[in-house]
Amino acid sequence: MNRADFIPDVIYTRRDDGLAVPVDRRSDPDRWLAIVNDDDAVITQLDDGQKPGGPGIVPTSSSSAPGAVAHMLELLDVGPGMNVLEIGAGTGYNAALIAQAVSPGHVTTIEIDPGIADHARAALGTTGLPVAVITADGSVGHADGAPYDRVMCTAGALCVPYAWVEQTRPGGVIVLPVEGSFDRQAFARLTVNDDGQARGRFDGGASFMRLRTQRDDKPLWKVVTPEIAAEFDTDPEDVSITTTTALHTEPFTDRHAAFALGLLLPGWREARRPRDGIVLLSHGASGSWASIVPGDDEHKVYHQGPRRLWEDLEAAYHWWLDAGRPDHTRFGLTVTPAGQTFWLDSPDNPLPQIGGEASG
Repeated sequence: MNRADFIPDVIYTRRDDGLAVPVDRRSDPDRWLAIVNDDDAVITQLDDGQKPGGPGIVPTSSSSAPGAVAHMLELLDVGPGMNVLEIGAGTGYNAALIAQAVSPGHVTTIEIDPGIADHARAALGTTGLPVAVITADGSVGHADGAPYDRVMCTAGALCVPYAWVEQTRPGGVIVLPVEGSFDRQAFARLTVNDDGQARGRFDGGASFMRLRTQRDDKPLWKVVTPEIAAEFDTDPEDVSITTTTALHTEPFTDRHAAFALGLLLPGWREARRPRDGIVLLSHGASGSWASIVPGDDEHKVYHQGPRRLWEDLEAAYHWWLDAGRPDHTRFGLTVTPAGQTFWLDSPDNPLPQIGGEASG
């Protein structure tokens, strides 16, 4: 089966200035085919389709890179006769591959965007494969087709919806990219148990667009954004405390550290100004922020709000160092009706709670 058969006529590629521009198969077939046959993801929608066929900024749908597709299908481990639910139909290509493997089983694929769902439905309709395309919010699953032997999500999730666990039969498997803070993802392979919990480890780094129902559309913090952070070049007036640190970007530039800290510090956001190295942190739930201005030997840290974010981040980073710099494969996840818990090496070793409100 050829991926090109599922890709729409208009796709997008990034220019050097960061803007994504269209490539139309009808006017530039050679370039279109070269992009589609590459080993990378193919962007098929920008900015939720607000300007179809025009330039844009944020990719909001794509055909995943072939290597990522192959790894997810390996983790999913489907076989003939299985009933499979896919969250995020996209072009329909993944669903077609799964349907081939489970025949005479059945695949249900859910897509929240009506236009994308229509395209996937049309592309899959030419294959004769047993796939139903549902236009709906995939975060609630599809109870009418349950129970499922396998559930796969092709979008990053901050929190695994328990509906997916409820709709998977005991012994069934859920595969998805899980995202912590700081935009780091890894594939989780969870097995549903008789007790109604799903549990498993991470296996392989990932980079997927986030579930639309789990997006954070709020600014970095209420006042400060990377674009207007110049005020932190000198002492701002509205800080509660100023400290110094020897750390700078190490917790974010080491991918293993960044993934671990993203699990330890949920709900955080981070941005960096490349031109001067200023690091910006925020925690929306507490209304706290910190700004780290680099110096020669020490870096100045400005804090505002009830939490001293940089002190919490340093504590999390040193926990990771003391744990032996674990990579993502040492971490795991348990999902219950009450929520989700991350752990290191064993479900009996949950990650510690880091930080809290500052005193004084």
